[in-house]
Amino acid sequence: MLLSVAELGVNRTNRILLVIAGLTVYALVCVSLLADGQLQMASSAFALLLGVWIAGFVALLFADEHHGRFDAGTLTFSIALWCNLGVVITAVLVPNLMRLLLLVVPLFGVLYASLHLSRSRMLTIAVITWMGYLVSAWGLVLIAWTDPLFELRISTAFTCMLIVMAYMASEVTALREAFDRRRRRLNEAMEQLSELALRDELTGLYNRRYIMDVLGRQKALADRGHLSFTLCYCDLDHFKRINDRYGHQAGDRVLRDFAEVANSVVRSVDFEARVGGEEFFLVLVGADEEM
Repeated sequence: MLLSVAELGVNRTNRILLVIAGLTVYALVCVSLLADGQLQMASSAFALLLGVWIAGFVALLFADEHHGRFDAGTLTFSIALWCNLGVVITAVLVPNLMRLLLLVVPLFGVLYASLHLSRSRMLTIAVITWMGYLVSAWGLVLIAWTDPLFELRISTAFTCMLIVMAYMASEVTALREAFDRRRRRLNEAMEQLSELALRDELTGLYNRRYIMDVLGRQKALADRGHLSFTLCYCDLDHFKRINDRYGHQAGDRVLRDFAEVANSVVRSVDFEARVGGEEFFLVLVGADEEM
C-alpha cells in the first residue's frame, strides 16, 4: 500500500503527502498495539525499530535520483526493498491476525517493483523479502517467543504466496519490457519518417518543402535586423546530356557527388537543399555577398 502511492501519477508534493499520510496511519496502528501490550518485544525496542524504518523510508522518499545520489532505478529499488523488509520484520512482532494482513503488503511491493524495475531486480527484492521474513520469524522461535509449528505454517504459506506473486510479477515485467522495446522501435521509425519528410531521398540534402520554411524564418530574422543571409541558387549545366549519354544511374551519381561537395564547403549553420531535378539551394546564414 505504501509502495503503490510512491509513484502515483500526481505531482511530487501530493505524492509525498499521500505517503506521509499512509505512514502516519501505520504508525498509529503500531502505537495502539504498543498501548495494548500485544507486541512480542519490549515497547521501547519496537518503537525504536518502527522509528528507524519510517525515518529511512521518508529519507528515501525525499531523495532525488536526478541530482546524482542514485542511478536510474536504484532509488525505486531501495524504496521497495526498504519498505518490504520493514513490513516483514514488523509483521513477526504483532498479533497473528495483524501479521496475516501485513504480509500482504510485501506481495504488492514485489508487484510494484515489476512495474518499474528489471526482472532481475524484482526477483532480488522478492528473495531478500523472503529471507528477511524467515530470519525474523525463526529468530523468534529460537528465543521461544512463538510456536514453531505456527511459524512453519505461516512461513510456508508466505513462501507460496511470494512465489506466485513473483511469477505474476515476472510476467508483468516481460510485458512491460516488450512494450518498451516496441515503443523504442516505434520512436525510431517515427524519427526516420520525420527525417525522410525533411530530406531528399537521393542526395540526403534537405528537400524543397523544408528549405522554403527555412527561407521564411531566415527572412523574418533578416527583416528584423537580427541576422542576414545569402541564398545561392545552383543549377548543374547540361545535366540532361549526362542522363542521355551515360544513363540515369550516372546522373544520380553526379547529383550525389554534388551533394557531397556542397556539404564539404558549407558551415554547420548553413543549409543545403535539392529543390528540383538538378537545382540546389544553399542558404548561408550570416554571410554577405562578398563572404
